[in-house]
Amino acid sequence: MKQTIFTKTAFQTILVTAGAIIISILGLLTVTRYDNKYITKAALSQDNLCKVPEKGYCSLVDGWEFYPDVLLFPEDFSSGTPTYYNTWAGEYPNLSLFHEDKNPYGTSTWRLHLQGNGNVLLYLQEPLCAARIYVDGQYLGETGDVSSNHYAPLVKDTAYSFFLDGNAELIIQTANYSHYYGGIWYAPVIGDADSVSHLIASRMLIYGLLFFSSLTLSLFCIVLWTRRDDSGKTVTLYFGMLSLSFALRICYPFLRLFGVPLVSTLYAIEDASSVSGIYFSIRIALLLFLPDGFGRLKKVLRVLSLSVCGIVVIAPLFIFPAIPGLILWYGPFISWYKVIMAFSLISLTVYGGFMGLQHIGIILAAAAANGVGLFYSVLSIGAYEPFAGAYLEEYGAFCMVIAFAVLMVQRSRKMAEENVKLTLHLQEEVEEKTEHLHRLLTERGQLITELGHDMKSPLTSLSNMAQIIRLNDIMLDEDTRRRMIHIEEQCQILSERLKSIQEIAAETSFPVKMESVLLNTFLSDFYHNCRPIIELYGPNFLEDITSRPCHIMANREQLFRALENLLYNAADFTPPDGKITLSLTADDTLAYIAVSDTGCGIPEKDLPNIFRRSYTTRSDKGGQGLGLAITRTIVLEHAGQIDVVSEEGKGTTFTIRLPLLVGDKNS
Repeated sequence: MKQTIFTKTAFQTILVTAGAIIISILGLLTVTRYDNKYITKAALSQDNLCKVPEKGYCSLVDGWEFYPDVLLFPEDFSSGTPTYYNTWAGEYPNLSLFHEDKNPYGTSTWRLHLQGNGNVLLYLQEPLCAARIYVDGQYLGETGDVSSNHYAPLVKDTAYSFFLDGNAELIIQTANYSHYYGGIWYAPVIGDADSVSHLIASRMLIYGLLFFSSLTLSLFCIVLWTRRDDSGKTVTLYFGMLSLSFALRICYPFLRLFGVPLVSTLYAIEDASSVSGIYFSIRIALLLFLPDGFGRLKKVLRVLSLSVCGIVVIAPLFIFPAIPGLILWYGPFISWYKVIMAFSLISLTVYGGFMGLQHIGIILAAAAANGVGLFYSVLSIGAYEPFAGAYLEEYGAFCMVIAFAVLMVQRSRKMAEENVKLTLHLQEEVEEKTEHLHRLLTERGQLITELGHDMKSPLTSLSNMAQIIRLNDIMLDEDTRRRMIHIEEQCQILSERLKSIQEIAAETSFPVKMESVLLNTFLSDFYHNCRPIIELYGPNFLEDITSRPCHIMANREQLFRALENLLYNAADFTPPDGKITLSLTADDTLAYIAVSDTGCGIPEKDLPNIFRRSYTTRSDKGGQGLGLAITRTIVLEHAGQIDVVSEEGKGTTFTIRLPLLVGDKNS
């Protein structure tokens, strides 16, 4: 069975890898064909003149005259042409090939002959690292300062407009003492103003899409990381940092559009962002695809990637100014490091695919695409440079960002599905526990009721027997008679407590069934039912019920019991010449039921405790303090509240507030 699974996953891994490589190569070939300065370049005439189209644009790749280590002005060519090298843009990354010590720094002059008619726009993309431009002896502008005594680098994309009438001479002076690339490394673009302007806008739009999408993903993941505490927290952080590093790397066109004077720092940040993205990709792959074992391999990859991150920051800022000759090896070192790490990333994902790990397909495809992009970018140095789009390795890195974004979405979706399952399971478990608890309460209530019924008979018999003995005066002396009376009193107390226990059991054993009740009619019936009994006590029993319909959700038996407890309490403490009033009022949302009396009132010190179980102020009358506690419980079960206002010697008012049904609100 394991062999079958391995064969299936291995086949899927090979299929995904091969498909990603083929699609990547086709995509890169398409980009190379339709967005490449080395393809859409200016044609050369027999006289080595670059032909500028009247409509559209082209790149100035071929036909350059290169003068190393010298700054030549237009007047320097009036008496003849100095010695030069025929070259094309991108052939010489710096001046190291012209110096015995391999020092890449110095000044140079680039000269090109143009042929065309009409107004044209010259787009000079990132001259490295200071440049001055002349056309037919006319000074057009400059970035930074090219003079060796006052060298000031400035990384800025510039555009120059001029009129081309037949043939013209383009001279670009460059100086570089701060970067490992120099001169005309990026081919200038020339064409009519509208076409070149649209090209620049398209380039900004594409890079803006790459930058803001990756930046948004990074901020989202970093915020998510700070608010979560789970097994995926580290992966979330690394993905956020991967997206952030790509955003920092891809934002350079915007910085160069406005000009950044800190050239060395800018390129150090760009290189550091590039290799940091590789570092975080490797860390994510190690966490996902090598969770256990391979400790030495993990350590080697981590140390290597971190070391290169440090090198790309330290070398341009501190080492190259002191030892410029090392620059010759820096570019190839970075390129081949990227290729090696791309191969490592592909290997890790292929291993994860062979092991059948989940969500491997998208990462494997992106890793393959990234590897192909890095290989292709190394092989196409000097043969590919985009007009409007990104560079090949930037597309590959963005594939990694998108792939890890999809992976995070898949992981989040899986976690959400698991949470739903856990929630459903928890809900089922709660319902099961609730049902079990309900059965236990029901059984307990039934047991207490049966026990109370069984105890009631012998207790009644004992009380009756003591009463018979006392009343028949069966050879009783005075002391025995008092003891028999005491037995009767204790039996009565036990009977009342047993009744209270049965009431409590009845309150907690069965769920309350609610129904819609018209409170006006219910209270009127309650009043007429209880009036004869209350008036036997002596006080007058009055009613004051509003005519406004008041519908509530209630259990009739429970509500009747609660009002009955309040009413009989009032009757016990109200003198025969007093009165008890049952009233009903309402506002927009609540109904108010009040039971008022003109009795002795409740002492202020007792008011906070009267709803507590077993608290009573009439122990001499045998009260157990359960009536008001039960009443409060019933009111709370009806989503209501009960309050009391009392003053000694003037009476007491209990008020029950119950929510009206929606149909009665605001009526």
